Amino acid sequence: MRPLDDLKKVVYWHETEQAEPGPPLRDSVDCDVVIVGGGYAGLWTAHFLKQAEPALDIHVVEAEHSGYGASGRADGFVTPTIGKDIQALVEQFGERRTAEASAAVGRSILEIGRFLRRNKIDADWEANDYLLAATSPAQLARLAEDRALAARLTGGAAPELLGARAAQEIIGSPAITGALRTGGALINPYKLARGLARVVRGQGVVIHDRTPALRIDPGVRPTVHTPGGRITADKVVLTANAHQFTFPGFRNKVLPVWSYALVSDPLTDAQLGRIAWAGREGLVEAKTFLTCARFTADNRVLWAGGPVLYFTGRDLRRRRMNEPRAYRELLTDFRRFFPMWDDVRFRYAYGGTIDITRDFAPHFGSLPGNVLYGYGFCGNGISATHTGGKVLRDLILGKDSDFTRLLYVDRPGRKQPSFPPEPLLSAGVRGMTRLLEWREGRA
Repeated sequence: MRPLDDLKKVVYWHETEQAEPGPPLRDSVDCDVVIVGGGYAGLWTAHFLKQAEPALDIHVVEAEHSGYGASGRADGFVTPTIGKDIQALVEQFGERRTAEASAAVGRSILEIGRFLRRNKIDADWEANDYLLAATSPAQLARLAEDRALAARLTGGAAPELLGARAAQEIIGSPAITGALRTGGALINPYKLARGLARVVRGQGVVIHDRTPALRIDPGVRPTVHTPGGRITADKVVLTANAHQFTFPGFRNKVLPVWSYALVSDPLTDAQLGRIAWAGREGLVEAKTFLTCARFTADNRVLWAGGPVLYFTGRDLRRRRMNEPRAYRELLTDFRRFFPMWDDVRFRYAYGGTIDITRDFAPHFGSLPGNVLYGYGFCGNGISATHTGGKVLRDLILGKDSDFTRLLYVDRPGRKQPSFPPEPLLSAGVRGMTRLLEWREGRA
């Protein structure tokens, strides 16, 4: 394999499409709605708002350009996932409300595919499902629990729990000891973000690239301050993902953690022929902080996940993208899953941040001073942000709808769970990670 020092430390997806950032804000602006964050959550919100109320004057401020952050660094799994712990949601909200939220996110998978076709966006969409795979007895037990819960939530037959032989006929990794096949799709996340930004601009939304939000003044008409100007609006919407903690009121609500990925050179026909994987399904290991694999459109292997790293003080500096220990662990796991690919050469290595909440679930709602928010997708945001855009649309428009009644939405009197301050936070993250590794059979 290619030595770690020889890997390209750039995001593979960012090289699949050229992006020319738009101009930054250089003036003072007055509008109806300003959205902070030009990733999936912010752009879907703008898109659905414009569909509902075409006359609205909507501006988006983005620190870099759409697709630069989490939306363009995702692994490209479009899944019906809510956060990371659906069992906890059942315990808190009950099976009926959890089923409603799961169904809404499931519908978003189909709607994203239709959106791409309708707007002629080539985002390498593949409706191939994915395999939720176990590699230990603890993970097999988790799959059995997931299977039973899925049957209760849908009211239908439980999905088949595949044994090792049946699972390996789908994806021929000797590490897999059992699996559930789950509906979903694969996508180039960067092309989706760039295409969505083009559609939103075509609807009349103004996107200010290279325009970080420095401060927000809530009020009757809140104001967003940026380096080059300010925007005053009737409503401000915060969809800043892992950077949500930088705004007042969210400091201890969001934990930004780093996840990493390796992407290979295109595989040869001989290499592809060594493994059963004809359906090109996504592969996800059945644990909280998962390891996953997939093919790209040009038959590269993307191998991602591994250690989830938190750096004291919520450190998001770009140098954290290059962590040799993360790539070493990823390489070790790759060899465990795919010993037949000992000659596969990795070309790209990169990282990105995930916005983790204390309850491992998204949160939407409003604060005093006409500020609304949506965050906490916990690394499973491609379809959930689409649903979330409809939630925020209806909250902004003051509508009581099926979307505003979903369990994501914070109600008055419901206290959002918080993380402790430093240094307790760092110690707690280390303890939680060790506990999960032991419980899920990885330590």
